[in-house]
This record gives sequence, structure tokens and C-alpha cells, in this order.
Amino acid sequence: MITNRILLTTPCYPYPSLPANDSLTDATGQRFTHGDDIFSLVSHTHCYANHILAQNINMPATLLEYPRWNNFIEEVDKEYAMIGISAFPVHLDMVMKMCTYIREKSPETKILLGSYGAQAFAAQYDEETKKKYVD
Repeated sequence: MITNRILLTTPCYPYPSLPANDSLTDATGQRFTHGDDIFSLVSHTHCYANHILAQNINMPATLLEYPRWNNFIEEVDKEYAMIGISAFPVHLDMVMKMCTYIREKSPETKILLGSYGAQAFAAQYDEETKKKYVD
């Protein structure tokens, strides 16, 4: 049974790496201290927009940051009314895998895409595919 709750998530790990084997979630190391040898900082970027959304909507929300596949499917199997996926364009393959799983397990769930991945999805896929996987 669908529950009136929303799941906000990022794509599942593992993530593709950027050129020079840089992590997608380490903005500090990539941009600000890259190449500073022992003085390089390594960071973990949180998905602040998802946290802000979860705290400011009138619906119970669950938030997954960088989930592993088994954590993601465990949550999806709880049948949320809405699932929002915030992603970058490099994550489109994983996003499609996630959307396929959601549609199979909980076809009534509304799927929302956000961040730059939503723009890439709109540019990459035809209308039929868009309607099939994303609301």
C-alpha cells in the first residue's frame, strides 16, 4: 500500500569518477586544494538541497545520501507516494536503473528528477521514455 511519504535520494553508489580519478563528491579536493600535496583537503559534499526540501515540506520525508543499491531497494519496497532523485548528468545510467526498479515495484509512485541530471534526462531521452520513467 502506498504511504503518503516522500523519499529523496541521490543515485546509488558506485559513482563514476571524473578525469584524473577525482571523486564526484569531493568538491574541496577537486577545486580548492587540488595538487597541494600533503596539504590537499578531502571533503564529502552533502546534498543540501535535499535536506532543505525534507525539512520544509508538509509530508514525512526520508533522505538517502549516496545509498548502496541494497539500501535503495529496501526503501523503495516501502512504497512511497513520491521518490525524488537528485543527480548529475554522469549518473543517468544509474538513474534509469533506479527508475526501472521503482516502476516495477511500485508503479503508482511518482518519480521526480532534480538537479542537472533532470536537464540531461530531458535532453537525452524521447517523449515516450520520459513519460514511462519520470512524472
